[in-house]
Amino acid sequence: MSSNENIVIEVLKRLESVYRPKLEDYVALNLLKSNVSDFEFLVGVVLSQNTSDRNALRAFNALKKELGNSLSPESILNTPLEKLENAIKCSGLARRRVRALIALAKWFKENSELIERLRVLKSEEIRKLLMEVYGIGPKTVDVYILMKLGKPAFPIDTHIRRVLLRLGVVPKSSSYNYISTTIMSILNNDVTLLKELHVLLIEHGRRVCKARKPLCRQCVLIDLCQYGAKINSQ
Repeated sequence: MSSNENIVIEVLKRLESVYRPKLEDYVALNLLKSNVSDFEFLVGVVLSQNTSDRNALRAFNALKKELGNSLSPESILNTPLEKLENAIKCSGLARRRVRALIALAKWFKENSELIERLRVLKSEEIRKLLMEVYGIGPKTVDVYILMKLGKPAFPIDTHIRRVLLRLGVVPKSSSYNYISTTIMSILNNDVTLLKELHVLLIEHGRRVCKARKPLCRQCVLIDLCQYGAKINSQ
């Protein structure tokens, strides 16, 4: 096992012992518990782009209420733009998000025969199909693949990228795909471990390994961390 593999496994072990993520802090976890449809799940993830998960959940619930608790491609497409924008305004960027939601609704309506097939397709095939939709990027697709479909993927957000870069697990110039495939390889595409690490790295990035003024001296990973080693040497 390489040094990076050892580090990732140890990181997972330590973070598991420290954090107990709350459902309301994570759109994906919250929606999974509610057993929403694939379309509803993707709507929730789209609403979480570039905003907090709490705001995204507020927007999701407001949108569902506006649509009479029937959040479907048809209800999105049959609702005036202004009403959609007002319902999700708490998540910010309402006009852009509505455009993405409409594109997603059209895709689901036009490809209804594909929806069930997504469950038997490989991750790369699913990614290729959904990334043709406006507003659906690699992170959104990977959250859906990993969390909803239970297939191997590793979504990378700003917190995860920051923590992994500081640890030295991946180089600073690493692309999204490089980081994602590196972690998937280290964890042997184990979906359970990928889910756990994804959430725990976000939690750690939010609480301790912050973008500005990280709390390195409180960090359980400091002895594993290249960035933390610099702090310790000061």
